[in-house]
Amino acid sequence: MKEPSSTAGELLQTLADHVAQSAKETLGVGPELAEAHGNEVAMLMATVWGGQNLYMPKGIHLQASKLHQQLFDECTGRNQRELARKYNLSLAFVYKVVKRMRLAIIARDQGDLFASHNEDDEE
Repeated sequence: MKEPSSTAGELLQTLADHVAQSAKETLGVGPELAEAHGNEVAMLMATVWGGQNLYMPKGIHLQASKLHQQLFDECTGRNQRELARKYNLSLAFVYKVVKRMRLAIIARDQGDLFASHNEDDEE
């Protein structure tokens, strides 16, 4: 088993390298600009969180929300079983996610019908 040997400097350099690689692949920027961007992000993280013990989560919630959005985007209303097989999920889970996403969009678009209005807004 490999001993953990990462120092703070190596952590920031690894972060800078990953951000630079992502900028090249995702944004299509050149290597010099990508490296500068990676270094800038690493230094920002050092400024914001420097000196703190930091736990880095695995991003499960972000991955889940991406999956939920994919399910909702791909759902036609008649292909839930196909989506369940495609993503190796239960049919009940697909129905639950699609319903939850639909309700969230309705709530966002309708707003709160009973919210108090500011009198200054009315003329």
